[in-house]
Amino acid sequence: MSFQQPRLRRVDSFPVSQPGGEVVFALRDPEGFAQPIVVPYPAAMLAALMDGSRTLAQLQADFQQRTGQAVAPDDINGLIQSLDDRWYLDNERFRARWKREIEIYLNSPVRPAAHAGKAYAAEPDALRAQFDELFMSENGPGAPNFNAASGSSRLRAIMAPHIDFHRGGPTFAWAYKKLVEESTADVFVILGTAHNPTNSLFSVTKKDFATPLGTVETDRTLISRLAAALKTSSAGGEVNLFADELAHRQEHSIEFQVVFLQYLLGGRRPFKILPILVGSFHPFIAAQTAPSDSPAVKAFVESLRQVAAAQGERVCFINGSDLAHIGQRYGDHAFLDRERLNVQAQDDRGLLDAVAASDAERFFRHVAAHKDRNRICGLSPTYTMLETLGPTRGELLRYDQAVELDGTACVSFASMAFYDAASDRTA
Repeated sequence: MSFQQPRLRRVDSFPVSQPGGEVVFALRDPEGFAQPIVVPYPAAMLAALMDGSRTLAQLQADFQQRTGQAVAPDDINGLIQSLDDRWYLDNERFRARWKREIEIYLNSPVRPAAHAGKAYAAEPDALRAQFDELFMSENGPGAPNFNAASGSSRLRAIMAPHIDFHRGGPTFAWAYKKLVEESTADVFVILGTAHNPTNSLFSVTKKDFATPLGTVETDRTLISRLAAALKTSSAGGEVNLFADELAHRQEHSIEFQVVFLQYLLGGRRPFKILPILVGSFHPFIAAQTAPSDSPAVKAFVESLRQVAAAQGERVCFINGSDLAHIGQRYGDHAFLDRERLNVQAQDDRGLLDAVAASDAERFFRHVAAHKDRNRICGLSPTYTMLETLGPTRGELLRYDQAVELDGTACVSFASMAFYDAASDRTA
């Protein structure tokens, strides 16, 4: 195949230290068409130059100018071929595949389990065993008591991570144990972080969610009521709930919550979900304005609150959010040492105190004051949940940090339970 001016697709790239000290780069496709790959540092540098404007000769010259190293044309062609074989190049071959698979997705009433067999087991028995271990592990909360649920403690919501189960699984389990034992809800409003850019701040899909343990039904009636409530709002026209269907296709922040729900409740009691992705609040940080000043945010929160209130205790909210993302992988300069991690834990505790107090504005101001230098991944869904719920009392269940052994990256996360503010529940 001839490659005149190769263009690398929009992919995530970050350094990874090998056991021997060699630094390589991981390439990851946020759209899910390509499997993650690891390439040597020079290959990553060369791939970064593939922007569709450079010929083979220009790639060769620019690479040598920037690195001081010569590269043979055959090596460049070999890398281009390898990237194309793995669907990392933006060309006619990839676009034909994109069109074909997107059409299949849009025409399907069910959203496939995008991360089954990758982030979690694809076979039912293996998945059950994997999740059983999350509860029974050293850091887990113990087996849930399925006979305990009475709803008497008025659990309004939980916050669980959306990091992968390998690193954050026990923290998920602490939140979901509370949900099973203290909620009789049969509708779960799931608010998740939209990791890719969206056209609208709030995005809903009507598709049911496939999991290895069965399909979870989306509450289309509730979606219709939410859309109707937005239409009656003065600023509801600024929110297009259905403008970002493709954002749901690969997004894990909701999928991981759905898999956990099906694992715990599937076959035990019927339930439905209302899946909502929340886009970035960084425009508010940049403009130094509060999300509550946004007509779109205000309209959505009021509409969601109205629709949820009409369901009464049948509704429980789930917030799929992580906290900080720090280290060289995320753009910081220094390696992470114990002192830096302790500082981050202290800062996270301040954030979680605001969340526990159901103080959405304080939570946002804490992040905005430092221009989100710690990259709080759950900023927008957490704020939206707190504003929608109104006064609640949050209980921190578990806090943790997933730190790379080479000190180049850390993700922090927590699980929390939220109750009516007037609840007299005791531990």
